[in-house]
Amino acid sequence: MPSMALTTGSPGCLLQPCAKSRQFHAFQSNCCMSAPVCTCKSAGQSFGQPSAQSDFEPQFAHLSRRQLLQIAGATALVLQGTPEAKASLFPEAVDNAWSSIGGGPSDLTFPELFLGTWKVQTTLVKVDTPLGPDFVPDLKVVERAQKEDLQHPQKYLVSFMHNNRGQVIIDRRFNTSQLVSLYLDKPVPEDVITWNPDNPNQLRMALPGSMTINTRVTRRSQETPTLDKINTSEYFQQIFETPGRPQAKVKASQCYTKYKFRSQEAADRQAGPAIVATQVISDYLTAYDGELRLIKAQNRPVVVYTYSMVFIKQRGMPV
Repeated sequence: MPSMALTTGSPGCLLQPCAKSRQFHAFQSNCCMSAPVCTCKSAGQSFGQPSAQSDFEPQFAHLSRRQLLQIAGATALVLQGTPEAKASLFPEAVDNAWSSIGGGPSDLTFPELFLGTWKVQTTLVKVDTPLGPDFVPDLKVVERAQKEDLQHPQKYLVSFMHNNRGQVIIDRRFNTSQLVSLYLDKPVPEDVITWNPDNPNQLRMALPGSMTINTRVTRRSQETPTLDKINTSEYFQQIFETPGRPQAKVKASQCYTKYKFRSQEAADRQAGPAIVATQVISDYLTAYDGELRLIKAQNRPVVVYTYSMVFIKQRGMPV
C-alpha cells in the first residue's frame, strides 16, 4: 500500500509501522487475523495462503523520518497544493484537460471492489540505501529498521470511499488517523486532520501541543497493465512545523504501489485475500539536508523501503 509523506499516501501510499521501535515507515499494510500471508515480490504479487492533548507532543517528537514517510504513504498522499496538485479545484472538464496534458490524474481511482474498510497486514521486506550511508540523513533510523522491523508484520485498518464524482478513492483522513494511532499507541481523532476528498492533494495534520504536518502531492500517475492489476505512483512533499523551532523541515518522497486483486467471491472460495500489494517508499533529499549532498544525489533516492501488503474486507462496516 501506503502510499499520505507524513507519508499519507496510497492507498495512495499506505505507511508502514515499525514492529518494535514503533517507528513510522513507508506505509504498507497487511491483514490481521489468520488471513493469507502476502507472498508479493518486488516484481509483482500473488495470492498467498493462510499462514490528552499535550500527551501527543512527547510521543510525536520521537517519530522518525521513516515513520513520517510511512504515514504519508498510507494516505497515498497529500500536502498543501502547488498549482499542479490543485487540479481538482477546477471543473471536471478543466480537470480532465489538465490531466491529458501531463499533469496526471487528479486523484488515484480504484474499482468498486476496493470500496469500504479493510484489515491490512503490512510487512517491511527490504531496506535499501542506493547511494550508500553517507547520503542518508537519519542513518540510525535506517539501521534500526534493518535490525528490528524487517519481517515483522503490522496490522491496522484502511478505507476507500466515494468522492462527489462517484469514483472510489483512498480515504486519506481515515487512513492517516489509523496509522498515527498505531504509531503513538493511542487514539488520534480524525478532527486533527484536514482533508477534502474533492481536493485530495492537500492534507494537514495538527496534533494538539505538537507539530503540524502539511503534505502535498506534486505529481502522480496510474496504469492498469491487466484487468486485475493497478500500478500507482505519487510524489509528495511534507513540511513539518514544530512550535519553538524557527525553521520548518521539508521532505520529499515517492510512493509506488502495485496492486493485484480479484473478486470477493473468488477470495472467499479459496479463503484468501481479495487484494495484495507491493509498496515501495523512496526517500529523496531536499535542500534541508544540505545543498552539496543534494546536488551529488542528482535526484536519486537515498533510502528505499519495500513492503508487502494483504487486504481482508471488514464485513458489515459502513462504506
